[in-house]
Amino acid sequence: MSPAKRSRKQRAGGGGERRLALLLLLVAGALFTFTGVVEGPGVARQVWSMVGVKKVESHAGVVCAAAAESGLDPSLLAGIMYVESRGNPAAVSPKGALGLFQLMPAAASDSAKRLRLKEPTREQLLTDTLLNARLAASHLAWLYRHEGPDMERVLVAYNAGRGTLARWLKESGGWSNWRETHHRKNDSPTLTYAQEVLDFADRFRRRGVIVEGASLAASEGGF
Repeated sequence: MSPAKRSRKQRAGGGGERRLALLLLLVAGALFTFTGVVEGPGVARQVWSMVGVKKVESHAGVVCAAAAESGLDPSLLAGIMYVESRGNPAAVSPKGALGLFQLMPAAASDSAKRLRLKEPTREQLLTDTLLNARLAASHLAWLYRHEGPDMERVLVAYNAGRGTLARWLKESGGWSNWRETHHRKNDSPTLTYAQEVLDFADRFRRRGVIVEGASLAASEGGF
């Protein structure tokens, strides 16, 4: 075989190998994406999960201070923060919920009155992490007094609003009926939200980082 023919054959072979490698790479990428989306907490979603967990844990001090003031479990507040914002203080929802705990301005204003604070501005809710946590904890404690002691129900009210929850319960004949129907059908994003918060609260509790922050909050005293 002449050198020219041998060179053309080598180039052709190399091109085939590159195409095969590219095909394998595309298949691997598709499988990776499929695993992350379909299997739930698969490889792809676990990576993002841990990023969010670390961000939430970086706010352990404010979480524990707000929990101490409101009498709530700091791990529960951490679970809410994770599901709501992944620990991003500047998060803004399409509906206008703001900050770490995705507070609606009306709920934040009501909480500020209960805590005898000035009505918070939008900028404060997006930059003052301690204020956002305190207002969210006060709001959750208020919901617990009215909707508790079932924490799943309290979290549904946090996510959907008490008015919306009251309408749902009236239409379905009460909390037990509403919950059982949507749990069986698995068709309620709000119920899924509440269950996710409780799951992540358990995860933060097991990790212990948030709980360790309680001692720091206690040593710093009141507000």
